[in-house]
Amino acid sequence: MFKQIGYAIFPTTWQQQKNQLSSLFREGSTIFTSLHIAEEFCDDYTENVLEMLSYCTSLGYKIMADVSPRTLTIFGCHSLKELSESLNLQIIRVDYGFTLEAIVEASKSVSICLNASTLQEDWLQVLHGLPQQFYAMHNYYPRPETGLDVQQFHKKNLILNAFGIKAIAFIPGDLIKRGPLFEGLPTLEYHRNLTPYAAFVSMSLTHKVEWVFVGDGTISDQQSDWIHEACVDQVYSIPIVLDANYNHLDNTIFTIRSDSPSTLIRFKESRAYATQGMTIPPYNCQDRHKGTLTIDNIKYKRYSGEIQLTKANFPSDERVNVIGKVPEAYHVLLEALPNGTKIKLHKL
Repeated sequence: MFKQIGYAIFPTTWQQQKNQLSSLFREGSTIFTSLHIAEEFCDDYTENVLEMLSYCTSLGYKIMADVSPRTLTIFGCHSLKELSESLNLQIIRVDYGFTLEAIVEASKSVSICLNASTLQEDWLQVLHGLPQQFYAMHNYYPRPETGLDVQQFHKKNLILNAFGIKAIAFIPGDLIKRGPLFEGLPTLEYHRNLTPYAAFVSMSLTHKVEWVFVGDGTISDQQSDWIHEACVDQVYSIPIVLDANYNHLDNTIFTIRSDSPSTLIRFKESRAYATQGMTIPPYNCQDRHKGTLTIDNIKYKRYSGEIQLTKANFPSDERVNVIGKVPEAYHVLLEALPNGTKIKLHKL
């Protein structure tokens, strides 16, 4: 599956994120912004917006803007087509106040994104018959406890997919949280306190959403690097606290065995990776809680050297050494990564 990561920035705060926007840019990256938030309007609003869009475009970003009829008035435009040409917008998200006829007409000259939360099924039927590709973006939810649950999210996406509409969603950031609450801007409530990388993998693999935006804007370089590697190379990092005796496993790439059960991730190359004839004595044979990295010792006979990562709780076993633990913040990865996936252990 081809996946994309984008960043949501806003006219009043974008200056704080200029350096990150420059370092985070990858080919095909997109900026999302809203051009009809009343609290952001001020005397130099249009100049600030034009400066923001010009800067992002100069870096190579494509621009998606959330607009309303008031946006047309503010920028002196009479149509969505005129607005897209004036501001150099590649995608317009029409939030409210536009007729279906106006949207269809605009789609002939600019890509259109709709609001997934308010999209009417009779509109979907009309748009489905058109040759243009349409998108539907879910909202982000600043207030804790108001984000979508998984069931309603999947139900809406099934409808969108049936009509050929590509879904877009938000995940939280890990640098500057956007006000006024500063508690993340996710689409799914259970993503609110996850790192961007963990939420991205969950959104793209578990929930099959190919286009994801960071609601809070920019993210740290490490999170960006892991996301980029997943998108481009289909290698998924697993952050882990390693036992000092196994630091050599840092940055090692393995494949999840295709026959791994639902409770374990089995490392396909592990026994072959172990030194031929190496003896692994019993060591640190503790209880194996979810997220525990283990290696079988000599007492497991021919299985000695096999590495596993637990997705459930297991008791201690004198034949199994505990050699690492995945922090709870990244446990969502264990459920998201399917069998056959390339993974890389990343020492924390």
